[in-house]
Parts: sequence; C-alpha cells; structure tokens
Amino acid sequence: MKILAIDIGAGTQDILLFDSEKKIENCTSLVLPTPSRILAERLKKIEGDLYVYGDTIGGGSFTRAILSHLKKGYRVVMEESAAYSIRNDLDEVRSMGIEVGGKPSSGHFKELEICEINLDLLRQFLTQFGEDFNFDVIAVAVQDHGVAPKGISDRTFRFDQMEAMLRKDNRPESFHFIEGSIPDYYLRMRSAVKAARRISSSPILMMDTSFSAILGCMDKMEGPSLAVNVGNGHTIAALLINGKLEGLYEHHTHELTPEKLENHLRLFFRGELDRQKVFEDNGHGVITLTPFFGDVPVWVTGPNRDLFNGTKLIFTYAAPGGNTMMTGPMGLIKAAQYRFSNSHPPKL
Repeated sequence: MKILAIDIGAGTQDILLFDSEKKIENCTSLVLPTPSRILAERLKKIEGDLYVYGDTIGGGSFTRAILSHLKKGYRVVMEESAAYSIRNDLDEVRSMGIEVGGKPSSGHFKELEICEINLDLLRQFLTQFGEDFNFDVIAVAVQDHGVAPKGISDRTFRFDQMEAMLRKDNRPESFHFIEGSIPDYYLRMRSAVKAARRISSSPILMMDTSFSAILGCMDKMEGPSLAVNVGNGHTIAALLINGKLEGLYEHHTHELTPEKLENHLRLFFRGELDRQKVFEDNGHGVITLTPFFGDVPVWVTGPNRDLFNGTKLIFTYAAPGGNTMMTGPMGLIKAAQYRFSNSHPPKL
C-alpha cells in the first residue's frame, strides 16, 4: 500500500511517502516550511494594493503579513475562500480593514494566489528523485477550528465537535474524514481536498493535526498512557486505555507554563479537571470518560515538547521510525490503513 501523508503545522509541513513494501527508514520523508510562512515571505516583497485569491489555508504567519501590509496603507481585497484563512468569521475579517469580494475593476492591484496543498510542485520535485507519484491514498492533516455559529466561541465549538466524535467512536484511528463526509463547517479541510483533487484522483483522507499526532505517538504504548502534542498553537493531550481514547484535553500552548501543564494533566487523567476552568483560562476544554488513578507513562511530541523539561512528569519523546518529525504523518498512515486496508498499522 502506498500512501502520501502530509501533516501541515504552524512551522513545518511534514511529508512521508509510505510504501508498505519498504522499511520505514527507506521511505522518502521531507520536512519543509509550512505554506503560510512561505506565502508570508512572498507577501513581504509586494508593494501596493493587493488582491488575494485561492484556497482557505492556515493563517498564522500569513495573517500577520496581511495585517502588516494593511499598516503600510495599502488596500487588501480577498476572495471569500481566501479570506476564511484569516478568520472563520468574515465580519471579523472585514473589521480588520480587509475587503472581501472579487478583484476590484478599478485601480492597480498586485495579485497573490494562496494554497497549501500543491501536489503538482511536490510531484515535480519527487519525480526528479525517481519517485512514482501514484498513491493508493493521499492523507492530509491540518488544524481546523470550524465555522462556529454566531455567538458561539470557536474554542467551545471546536471542542464540542471533538467531544462528539469521541462519544461516537473513541478508537483514535476513527478520528478522520474522507472526501464527501467532511462537515460543511470545516472549510480548511474541504479546501485541502479540492486542492488535492486538482491533481490526483486517489482517495483522500483528512484529519486534524491534533489527532494525527496522537495516533502517531501510540506505537510504543503499553497499558494506560498519556499522549501529548505540544504544538505551536495548541497543546492537546489524550488519555489512552486499551487502545481507546478515554479523555481529551486541549489548551493554547502560549498559556501554559511547565507547572500549569503538569497540574492540568494530573487532574485531567483522574477526571478532576473542570472544562469551564480550562475555557476561562483561554483553553478549549477537557473531557475524561474513564478516569485513571495511578502513574501513567507520558509520550510527548510537537515543536514545543521541551516544555516538559520543566515538569516532574516522567516522559518519552515519541519518534516513530526513529524520527520525531514524522509523528503526524505516521498517524495519518495508520488512519489510512485502518480506513482503506485490512492490514494492521505498521509496527515500527
């Protein structure tokens, strides 16, 4: 089975060309700058009024570059699909001074097309190294808050959807979508599918980066364990018992100190952390279906995993296939095999 796995974070996009007939060490892997940062650097070189069109992508660096462009006194007009990259609420986008709509018929506007799934570029590069760019599955992970109803916090909405998935089926492999099943409110995921479909006819699987990382951590786990992804934006923890997700916790990484993180995690897996308390602390939420009392091994991944060095928790850095940067892609591969193959996920 051949799978192209692309995990797009705030700092890097991690790519793995998985081939079940090869050792994982012999599968081609890439760690590249995330598209948001590439586009932000491109934007910094543009002077003048700007029209932005294309896909819905991750904001981050690109949003900051857009705001910086506005501060220079230039107009910024964004096609609706592109504008959702800034915020999931277009009224909020407009409140920043960004115009939403088609390219103005008058005035001189520089143009910038945005996308974060550029399979054509990837194909051109990889085929130069003899790679066959035909895959049984293309699996992609992005972080998508979803478009919350008016008056509902996007943090509350995001965690509500996560809880609903958890209560429906708490096998971590099931936390994915295939083309046609992605809810309308996940605009970034749906945009990623459209972008991939321009080039490929392979089945497409989508995950949130939080769950691809958790699934990628699970390879060495035995008994009750805690998997924690300390990302640039979010920190998510999962309590895993007998291969099932029995609890989820999500917070903003920048709000966490080592002391707070340790305290929250200890309360979390015992079922003693209050969701409202997490929300009021500018986090997303917490739910513990099956509390666990005792010590649990902790498996840590993510670009800010060194936050754990300041805790008293005993932890191990997850490194599937010996590569800490492939945690997300390996989670995607496990989900793809679970969905499209009768074979078991690879043991690395």
